[in-house]
Amino acid sequence: MKKLLLIALFIFFTACNSNSNNKPSFSNKKDNTEIKKENQQLDSDVFLTDTLTINKHYYIQKSRNKSFYCLTSIKGDTIIKPTDYYFDAEYLDINEDGYADIRVYAISNIPNQCDNYLYNKELQKFILIEDCDLNIQKIKGAPFYYSYNKAGCSDLNWESHLSKIENFRLINYGYILGHGCDFEVEKNPQSISIYKITSSKTMKLIQELPYLKNIPKNEDKWSFIERYWQKNYRTFEK
Repeated sequence: MKKLLLIALFIFFTACNSNSNNKPSFSNKKDNTEIKKENQQLDSDVFLTDTLTINKHYYIQKSRNKSFYCLTSIKGDTIIKPTDYYFDAEYLDINEDGYADIRVYAISNIPNQCDNYLYNKELQKFILIEDCDLNIQKIKGAPFYYSYNKAGCSDLNWESHLSKIENFRLINYGYILGHGCDFEVEKNPQSISIYKITSSKTMKLIQELPYLKNIPKNEDKWSFIERYWQKNYRTFEK
C-alpha cells in the first residue's frame, strides 16, 4: 500500500498538468473509496487529488478549485483529459450491468449537460458514448434510455428522447416535445407531441396529447415522461 501511495503522488505531479484560467466553484460528489487526498497550491489555484477504487481498479481524480479536472489510471493513462468546462463527476451504473460508469457534468445553461462513459469489462476501460450529452436514464427491464432537456419559456417547454446505446453511440428512436408555455395559449395551444424516429432519421408524428390533462403542474412532467416511455417504448422499436 505504501508503494501504491508513492506511485499515486508521482502521477499527481506528472499527469493532468494542463493549466486554465476558468475557476468555477462547485462541490464534488463521489461514490467511491477515497484512499488519500493532498492539496497543492499552483498559480493561485487549489488542486486536489483523490485516489479512487472503481471496478476494483485504482484511478487518480484531480480537481481544480473544487471542480472536476481530469482522471487518470494509477499507471498514468489518461481516462478523461483535463478540461475547463467540467465541474462535477459521478460514478454510477448507467447501463445497469453491475459495473460503475462515469458521468461528468459540464458548465452550461443546461443543468444536466454531461459526457457519459461506459465501462467495457472485456477491455477494462471506459469508453465515451458518442452523441450523448445529457444525463440519460435507463428504462427498467428494457434496452432503452430516456433524456430530458428544457426547450424555452422558463422550462415550461421541454423535450425528451427515447434512445438505445449501440456500439457506444446513442441512437434515437422516439421524441416528445412538450409545449407547456402558458403565454398566448389561444395562438400557441399547450400540447404534448410524440414522434417516432424512423431508420432514415425522419420524425413521424404518432400521437398528440392534451398538456394540462397529463401535466396539471409543471413538476408533474418528470413522472409523465418516465411513465410514458416505460409504458410505450415497444411502440418505437424499428
